[in-house]
Amino acid sequence: MYPLADTTIQTRKNKNCKSAGVKRIRIHDFRHSCASLLINKGASVALVSKYLGHSDIATTLNIYSHMFKSELQDIAEELKDL
Repeated sequence: MYPLADTTIQTRKNKNCKSAGVKRIRIHDFRHSCASLLINKGASVALVSKYLGHSDIATTLNIYSHMFKSELQDIAEELKDL
């Protein structure tokens, strides 16, 4: 098996986006989509951080903390009921 040329993945992605009629996004945007989907499915920050290869959880929280706001609201509501 031979290594792929630097532009192969991008070329295939752009071709598939065009044939599907969807907006082209950067390859790196797939990483953000993956992290967002994991968070929305309830994955822990620690798991997402490890999966993305971040050196620490703080990096993940700095980038994706806005996705946890509804979770924080849920916890606040639970504390009110105690």
